[in-house]
Amino acid sequence: MSEIFLRSVELSNFRVYGENYAFEFPEGPGVTLISGANGMGKTSFFDAVEWALTNQVGRFSDIPNDARRKGRDPLTRIGSPENSHRVSLAFSEGAPIDRGAGFLPSEGSIERLLKRPDWPAIGNLHGYLSITHFLGQASTRRFSLRDPKSQWEALKGPAGVDRINILRERVSGQGARQAFTRAIRERGQNLETASGLLDLWRTLVDERDRLARLSSSERSFTPKQVLETVERLAQQFLPLVSGARWRPVGVSDEPESALSQLAALFEDGRLANEAARSRAAELERLCADYFTAGEQTTQKSRLAQETTDRRITLVEKHTGSELALSAAASAVVRGEQRAAQIQARAASLARVSRAMDQLNKSTADFAEAERQREASKVETERAEARLVTSQTHIDAANALRGERNRISGQVESAKMRARLSAMLRTVRTEIQRLVPMADALNEPALRGKRTELSAAAKAVADEITRLSVELQGHDARARTLAEAVSRIAHQLSHSDTSCPVCATLFEVGRLKVLALANAAMDTVPAAELGSALAAGKVRQEELNRQLADIDRGLANHAEIVTALAAERGREASLVQQLVEAGGAADTHYDDSAVIALRASLDAVDLQISEGPTQDTLNAGLAAAQAAIDAERVKRVSLERTLANASSELEAARSLLTQHPELWSTGGGLLISLAQEEASAQTEALAIGEQLQSDKRLLDEARVARDTVAAAISREDATLATINGELDRLAEARRELVRRWTQVGQTGDPDTARVAQLRSQITERQSRAETIAGAHADLINGLRIWQDDQRLQDRERAIMATIQEKQVATEAEATERLQTDVLQAQAQLDLAQRARDRMEDVGAKMQTRAEEFAVDVLKPLNDTIQRFSRTLMTWSDSSIIYRAEHHATRSELRPAIIHTDADGTTSQLEINPNYYFSEGQLSALSVSALLAASTTFSWSRWRGLLLDDPLQHNDIIHASAFMDLLRQMVRELGYQVILSTHDSSEAEFLARKCHSAGVPFQVHELLPRGDAGLVSAVA
Repeated sequence: MSEIFLRSVELSNFRVYGENYAFEFPEGPGVTLISGANGMGKTSFFDAVEWALTNQVGRFSDIPNDARRKGRDPLTRIGSPENSHRVSLAFSEGAPIDRGAGFLPSEGSIERLLKRPDWPAIGNLHGYLSITHFLGQASTRRFSLRDPKSQWEALKGPAGVDRINILRERVSGQGARQAFTRAIRERGQNLETASGLLDLWRTLVDERDRLARLSSSERSFTPKQVLETVERLAQQFLPLVSGARWRPVGVSDEPESALSQLAALFEDGRLANEAARSRAAELERLCADYFTAGEQTTQKSRLAQETTDRRITLVEKHTGSELALSAAASAVVRGEQRAAQIQARAASLARVSRAMDQLNKSTADFAEAERQREASKVETERAEARLVTSQTHIDAANALRGERNRISGQVESAKMRARLSAMLRTVRTEIQRLVPMADALNEPALRGKRTELSAAAKAVADEITRLSVELQGHDARARTLAEAVSRIAHQLSHSDTSCPVCATLFEVGRLKVLALANAAMDTVPAAELGSALAAGKVRQEELNRQLADIDRGLANHAEIVTALAAERGREASLVQQLVEAGGAADTHYDDSAVIALRASLDAVDLQISEGPTQDTLNAGLAAAQAAIDAERVKRVSLERTLANASSELEAARSLLTQHPELWSTGGGLLISLAQEEASAQTEALAIGEQLQSDKRLLDEARVARDTVAAAISREDATLATINGELDRLAEARRELVRRWTQVGQTGDPDTARVAQLRSQITERQSRAETIAGAHADLINGLRIWQDDQRLQDRERAIMATIQEKQVATEAEATERLQTDVLQAQAQLDLAQRARDRMEDVGAKMQTRAEEFAVDVLKPLNDTIQRFSRTLMTWSDSSIIYRAEHHATRSELRPAIIHTDADGTTSQLEINPNYYFSEGQLSALSVSALLAASTTFSWSRWRGLLLDDPLQHNDIIHASAFMDLLRQMVRELGYQVILSTHDSSEAEFLARKCHSAGVPFQVHELLPRGDAGLVSAVA
């Protein structure tokens, strides 16, 4: 079945398109460019083709959808009736495909139209087309951005791996695993039940034997005896525990409950005795503490009286020391006041002296700074004049050098035009040589002749096959006749009715007729068939020779056409370079312009060499600028000096005006500073000596007063401590009496009463131990009676099991239970072996799936790398894909192949979306699409629908991309439909197609009105 091509696409009210907007495409290999600004409907065209073929728009699946709000259909043009959108596709074969506005094409018919007859059934047509035919503009539709599971789902159909995966899923998938797990769980439960019954049986027998060994009726008590004895013991014990509570035991009570109640009563008695012992010990401690506190109180009272006597003596001494301290302090205060007055007079004189020195120095500094500032102004004016002169000379030199650079650029452009013109002439000469050679080969005539010869060769081959079959049949019949003739020779006549070979009966004469008819079947002699067969083989060889000659002619023509296309592409490139160099495409350029421009350049060079050098000019300019900067810095420093001198001058005057008795503005100093300072120093020395003597007396008085006060404070602290201890001892004695009373005693603590209490406790404990012994015997007797009852229960349970298993003895019952366990274990082992076998088969099939995936992905990865080397000429990395198969899923895992500078390659385990740029990812998406399209040839339609594939590429890579598409159209017969929003890019791509002789057309989308796109200009 031949290839098919998209012939037309008609859209009605689809997105931005109005009524019956039609695209027409050539029925054959070629390129169609859809050009238009953003929003003109380029992406909507590709959405329409995708929707018409698969009833899906892939890029809409990336848009979040709120199921709570139902909006209008995004495919229907705004302003048109709801669900009035329709798309019609017409291919070169088959009926048109109409979808929308009531039309619903059959999915099976679309698959039958697109896929090759020898390709297996297609499970997901949208997945097939998305990986081999469509390239969306949205970056989210890139193959590399899909999750690993989605990548595998899209690739496994065209790769043919899904059939192996389906078989693997049936053999060892989740359903099979769950079935085996369920069976193993059930059989495991059966084994656990059988084992539990066996363990229970063994435990029952062992416990029966143990109880039989312990069984004894001696010293046993029945429940009734236990209840009566418990009540009797309780009545004996109650008088020993005051306030104990006891519930009388009745005949209906359980013996264990009664024994527990009696044990609780004994525990209450034990706790009461322990409480009594604790109370006796507490009373003993209270008595000891009470007597100790009394002795300590007597000692502390005597010590407090002695301390009070010593304090009275110290208070009398403290009063005299206070009077002496007050007199010494008054003398020190009078001396300090006089010393402060003398010090203030000396400080004023010192400030006035420093202010006078500062006033004289600031006046001199201010005058010197004024003189230097005037000199700096003169030097600055001279440096500025030198700077202007140097800058003028530099501007003139720069202008001359700029003129030289301009002429030098013109020289280079003239050289470039001369070189490109010579190369262009050579290329055009080669094109003129190749065109007659290509025309002389007459490719259409050769292809027509080859078609005729191919048909004749097929007919001759069919005739040779027929003759060979007839000769083989002739030989078989000859062997059969020879064998038959050898058996019936001279024996067969007209009257014979029985076959001498098989003894079959025939009518009279029938056997002879059949023999003659069999001999007459060989109508064509073997010699004629052999001659015809030899003649056919000679004719076949002649036709093969002629086909080989024609194929060589076609190959030569293809080589010439390829060379011609390359030369034309080179011609277009040279013309473009010539235009960029400032030349005209149809003008020839030689070296005359270069010579003239060189003469002008030499003249400018001479003028530059005669003038001052750039270093000299820069040095002069720098010297002038440095002088200006130095004077500016000097002037700033002088201004700062003037400001400082003025500030200090004003500060000195301000300080002097604060002392009008010493200095005036008009008269200056009013006193002799030296005499006044000497007098102040003499007075300060005298008052200092007197003040030191007064402070020494004050310190001695203060030490005496503090010593007495410290002694009084120590006695007060000692007296307070003693009084506090006496108070604590009194409180402790009162607390001990209170606690003695709380325990239940009267009066003061007494050791005789404590001895009486201990005697009563010892008597109660002795009587309670006797009754408790009887309680223990009662418990042992009840336990013996209960063991006898359990022994009888175990024996009854063993007999019931023997009857249930329908055996006669315990050994047979044990053997029967062991047999049940072994059977359950065998069933479990069988299920586990079956699951292991299933997992082994699944693992082998998974290995086969991985090997098959490797066989499929290796050529795909190699093809991706070849395409990416063309489309990513700046990159040293590419992308590969590996299949990973897990128990419940399969994934496609990408990796990066990185090429080092020395040519070695390494594999990087990183997500490509984190490694490559947007432009590189776009080129890789195109590489993956082209590789999948050429590797998985499942469709009769060799089509590529590319929505703005160059949006992330520069002109260099756009050129490489178009060169690759031209080869695919010319060599592989592809029908390419691509869009671009850039009109200049569309013109460039059209020129590339035109220069390569590739059929192409441009479909421009014009602005629409209220009715949508209603017309198209091809």
